[in-house]
Formats: sequence, structure tokens, C-alpha cells
Amino acid sequence: MLSDVDFDLKPGEIHALVGENGAGKSTFIKILSGAYTKNRGDIIIEGNKVEHLNPHVAQDLGIITIYQDRNLISGLTVGENVLIANEPKGKTGIIKWKKLYDRADEIFNLLNLDLRARDRIADLGAAEQQMVEIAKALYKKAKVVIMDEPTASLTRFEIDHLFNLIKRLKEQDVSVIYISHRLDEVFSIADKVTVLRDGKKVGNWKIGEITHDSLVKAMVGEEVRFTFVDSVEKQDAVLEVENISRAGAFSNIDMTLHRGEIIGIAGMVGSGRTEVALALAGIERVDDGKIIFKGEEIQDKPFNEYIKRGICLIPEDRDLVGLISLMNVAGNISLASLKKISRGPLLRLLLERQIAEKYVNILNITTQGVTQKVKFLSGGNRQKVMLAKWLSFGMDLFLMDEPTQGVDVGAREEIHRIMKDLVNEGKAIVMITSDFDELMNMSHKIIVMSKRQIVAVLNTSQTTQEEVLSFAIGKSVETG
Repeated sequence: MLSDVDFDLKPGEIHALVGENGAGKSTFIKILSGAYTKNRGDIIIEGNKVEHLNPHVAQDLGIITIYQDRNLISGLTVGENVLIANEPKGKTGIIKWKKLYDRADEIFNLLNLDLRARDRIADLGAAEQQMVEIAKALYKKAKVVIMDEPTASLTRFEIDHLFNLIKRLKEQDVSVIYISHRLDEVFSIADKVTVLRDGKKVGNWKIGEITHDSLVKAMVGEEVRFTFVDSVEKQDAVLEVENISRAGAFSNIDMTLHRGEIIGIAGMVGSGRTEVALALAGIERVDDGKIIFKGEEIQDKPFNEYIKRGICLIPEDRDLVGLISLMNVAGNISLASLKKISRGPLLRLLLERQIAEKYVNILNITTQGVTQKVKFLSGGNRQKVMLAKWLSFGMDLFLMDEPTQGVDVGAREEIHRIMKDLVNEGKAIVMITSDFDELMNMSHKIIVMSKRQIVAVLNTSQTTQEEVLSFAIGKSVETG
């Protein structure tokens, strides 16, 4: 839903659009891209009122939308994706392949992008695919580029590279509508910011006219207290990892995690962070080394033994591997505890519902009821359903891979408070995150990985984001 929203965009302006999930951001950009039809109001582009906006007309007018789920064909080359539907052809209609690849390479050189037109999309990482989308927009002579959560799967280093690319678009008078839940990015890249809440415009400001806290209050409608973990005295070690390795994934990983402690793992995409989490969860095997949980070696145990002993993984892609989106809330919450709610071959549906309602209340999950399908929940609420699944089982060690990726600021703080409550109860957490604010606020100790091994172990209270980033990208730092 969207009601009486005014929005203006100048040539070469980077205008951020922010708001919680359900605020109307997606509806707004789908109207601008022609995917939705407005009921009333005017869209004026370069002084001309546009009456019948559809995706084809929007592209002809220079409005290009880059969605979070990138619109690329993985089986084609980079050049084919950039020039798709605009391939240079001869008189007989045959594509001139050399000319196609040369044109694509010209665009990459103009933007100073390390891309090769003949490479396949399937072989590129998330950051490189994002660059291909921007190159497509430039080839189509974009005047307005709409970016929907462009950094959701990027690391800090890749985000800096993306920002440089956006600044180059700005220099060419291309305007950018930038949508993100990460408010530090808004203050880093945007000239202006507009806030939507409940389908209405709350206000818009030049970046220098509003503070971070004021922006959060405008989005949520009330003051938000940010969560920080407290320093803790060391309790018993719950997890001891001794020199584990897996060929091609990681090598010589050591760590000790105590009850009541959060260890943050930082590093670039490809540094081996997720692979380590998969090994600690028992999903992937290790070639060498020991994983000791509650004093017992478990590295040779099957995956189901890890779960039985109290280890769970909260994966990065909650929709693909963490939840069954077509199943309802109650069904997802009970997935790990089917034996508890079963009598022989039959599910005790009333008990399942009671357990689900308990965790919906505990975690403040916003839903129409426990029979609602998970796919209709916001990202933050889906994440909380996944947490509820393991909380109902009674876990002691939570391995969390990007726990707040793609959730709004209010849900992010709710998830952080849940994490803090868990460690206060004596649980332990290993958290992988590309969000440096989250890393600094929500971890007691930071392990930095680069080239699939640990390059630094830092006390969070005695380090900086700059030092962590320097280790992560392989630069030497001066230590005092």
C-alpha cells in the first residue's frame, strides 16, 4: 500500500529511500519501474507527465531497476547479459559476436571494472554480478538507476568498490534511488534520504540535516535502543576447535568458545567463513583436527549427532535452506522437534500449535497466526521463525551466518536482543557477519579470516573496524 507519496530526484543525485519492511518501498519502486500501475497521482519525467508507465516504457525513458535478486542469465556470458536484446547483428540477422564483446569491454573500461565480456555469469561472485547489472544499466543509457538492497550479499571491501562505481554514475549525471536497511551506507553514499512508514512519506532530508538516531526514529516511529553485548567473565569452554582443515575450504582453524560468549568471524567472501560454520555444524566433514563439544570429540560423528548434542546452524540463505516457505509458521517451528510432538506416526497438532504460539510470543514474531505460511512474513520475522525452530529444541551452540541480512532496523535490534538473551542464559554463539557495526556491537572476540585461514584474533573492545578490515583484505597494520 502507498498513499500520497511525493518524491523528487535531480540529475546526478543519489537519493536514499528507507523504511521498515512493509513501509511501501517495494510498491514505490515497482510503480516507477512500470511493474505496478498507480491508482492516482502524477509521474513527471524531465518535465513531461507519463500517463501509461509499463516496464518497456520505463526502460525507454531510462529508468533501470536492479533488484536484490539479480536479473541475469547464468548460462550466458557477461557480454551477452549486458547487450541482451540489443545484440549487434548483420544484414542476415546473425549476431556479430566480436562486436558484441568489444562493446561490452568498452563499457567495463569506461567504468574501470575488472570484468571480461567472454566470462560466464555462473563463474562470477555476487559483487561481480552486481557490477554487470550496473554495466547493463549504463549500456541502456540509464538516467535513473534504482538499486534495491544492492549490498545484501557483499563484503565491506566490495561495498566500497560498489560505492566508487555509484559515484562514477553520479559524475555522468545518472541519478540513483538507493534502497537499503543498512543506514551507515545511506550516510556514506546518499545526498538525500526519504523515509516511508506504513505506506506514507514521513519526511525527506539532506544527509547533513539528520542524524542516525533521528533517521531510525522517523522509520520506526519511536526511539530505538541499540543492543550491545556486555563484557563477560569466562565460563566453561563449550566448543574447542583444534587445527581443523578441509582441502580447498579452510586450513588450521583454532578457536575456543565459552558459555555466554559471542565470537564474530569476519572476512571477505571466499575467505572460508561459511565453510568453517558448515564444518562446526557437522554438515561438512573435516580432513584433520579436532572439534570438541562439551569435552567430547565429535568431528567423526554424523550430522544428526551434532543436533542431538545441541549445535545448530542458522544459515545465510534462510529461504533456500533454513525454512520451508510453503509450510506454515507452526510447521516450521516444529521441524527440529518432531519426536517431541509425535505420538507414534501421528503429529499432535494441538501441541505443535501451543509450542509455536509460545515462541511467537517470546520472540515477538509478527504474523496473522501460526497457520500463516512463512513465505508471507517479512525477512526479520522469517529469521525469528528459524530461531524459534532451534530454541524449541533446546540448543546450546548457535552458528549464525549473516543473522540480520536483509532485515529492517527494528527487526535487526530484536534479533540482537534475542542473541544477547541467549548468551545471558549461558548459550554460546559463533556469528559470521559482513556488517561491521554488528560485528563490533555483538561480539566479545573477533576472528578474522583471509585466504581460508585465520589471520587475526582480536578483542573487540581493543580493536577498530579499520584494523579488522585491514586484516581481512590482507594489508598489514601497525599495532600498539
